[in-house]
Amino acid sequence: LNMYTFAPFFRSYLEELGVKKIVWSQFTEAEMYKAGSKRGSIDPCFPSKVAISHIHDLINNEKNKIDILYYPTLINLADGLVGTTGSCVCPTVQSNSNVCKAAFTKETDEFANRNIAYVDNALNFLEPNFLVKQLFETFEDHLGLGKEENALAVKAGLKAMDEYYTEIKGIARTALNKLVATNKIGMLMIGRPYHNDPGLNHEIMDLIQQEGYPVFSMESLPDNEEELEALFGAEVRTGRISHPKDISDVYSNAYSSNTNLKMWAAKYAARHPNLAVIDLSNFKCGMDAPIYNVVEGIVEGTNTPYFTFHDIDENKPTGSIKIRVETICYALKKYEKELVERSHIQIEPKKEKIGEELEPVLV
Repeated sequence: LNMYTFAPFFRSYLEELGVKKIVWSQFTEAEMYKAGSKRGSIDPCFPSKVAISHIHDLINNEKNKIDILYYPTLINLADGLVGTTGSCVCPTVQSNSNVCKAAFTKETDEFANRNIAYVDNALNFLEPNFLVKQLFETFEDHLGLGKEENALAVKAGLKAMDEYYTEIKGIARTALNKLVATNKIGMLMIGRPYHNDPGLNHEIMDLIQQEGYPVFSMESLPDNEEELEALFGAEVRTGRISHPKDISDVYSNAYSSNTNLKMWAAKYAARHPNLAVIDLSNFKCGMDAPIYNVVEGIVEGTNTPYFTFHDIDENKPTGSIKIRVETICYALKKYEKELVERSHIQIEPKKEKIGEELEPVLV
């Protein structure tokens, strides 16, 4: 459920340890979900239920036999924000690896029957040194690794994740600069990591992008000094916030890592005239529900186009989704016309050349 954020880390960590073959679970599909969902005995949010189907698909994949099924229990994540009281993982997500294990071992141990080791040890990304210890204890016996090579592998994983996000932030920055230069609009998707899965977002983001509106994830938002100064600098200087990544002004009890990031991303989009916001959430999401009004208040305070799909579940009403996307795109076209009319964004070229062209920056 968090692999869309942490895949670069885990892939690099395992490859550094010499693991030659890593099999990832595929995108969520209707048939895959139906095939594995019969094992579910509780009724939480859709993503938690679909995790069981992913495991069912992996252990029954005849083409890619696996020896270890790794579903880490993530406890705390480093979100890099200021003014929070914590950065915990959703409790449903934390416990889901154990729920899934029970689903396949309650009557008969389906992992043992297939000679598969199910590994779900806890990890804390908030404390790197503790993370090294936890991963060593997780894979010491399975991979026969030593402490030193484990520590080096963790270092390689963290470096790979930093490089990955530096790259996508650079791509996003170029795209945003192009939007500014042409008075166009992009769509910021605020959601959880699994909402990058087209099967879990019901392909809503694909439909929007097909209409010519680039989609940005929260993790891709450029957050270098230049962007943060342009969007938040005045508020820091007046003392309204202590730091560009301070969210205490909108929520004083921010303790959930992804919820915290959603609120900061909403603040970012509210200050960037070329971004609209689409808020994805699943039916029965207990972590998102308390901040629905918070996010709405942030973006609507600046008349930022704001759209929601707060009731996503296993049902996919294709006709309804297409109608809602058409309405969204109509509103975006109208907003783009307003951008042109206002022309309140000034563009200055950077001094250094990017290829043969000068890259515009938001000032």
